[in-house]
Amino acid sequence: MWDNVRRACGIYPEKRISCLRKNGQEVRNISDMVDVLAEAFASICSASNYTEPFLTHKNRTERIKLRFQTTKHKSYNTDLTILELHTALSVLKHTSPGPDEVTYSMLQHLSEHSLLNILYMFNRIWKEHVFPDCWKHAFIIPIPKPGKDPQDPLNYRPIALTSCMCKLFER
Repeated sequence: MWDNVRRACGIYPEKRISCLRKNGQEVRNISDMVDVLAEAFASICSASNYTEPFLTHKNRTERIKLRFQTTKHKSYNTDLTILELHTALSVLKHTSPGPDEVTYSMLQHLSEHSLLNILYMFNRIWKEHVFPDCWKHAFIIPIPKPGKDPQDPLNYRPIALTSCMCKLFER
């Protein structure tokens, strides 16, 4: 019963990875386990996993220059409004914060003056095409795949915890 109560409240037990295997060798040092997981996640996302037709399409498409200068009258080129910001804040699901540790709850409890400052920042980001560097970082949490060997680093899903400010801006 208490497990169900904890889950309903969003309280989950912390499960640490005690050991991983790399090339048949056990890895127990936390720093080394982080490296092993990083290598596994990088190998999964590597271009060597793509099909030849996809790689050809990807390479051709990435060479095309994007045109950012479009007509100002398009709705997606107008300034964001305070109503849009309030709407985005009202539909947010409470997820874990990223490296900046700003939570949705913090954002939802800001004063109108503070929200106007955030709106000003969002509009500058949109107009100037300059994305904050701190929003380009995330915490990567390895989640074990159910029913799989937890010592195999390929049996984890990487979940990225990104900035709530960034996710709000994307809305």
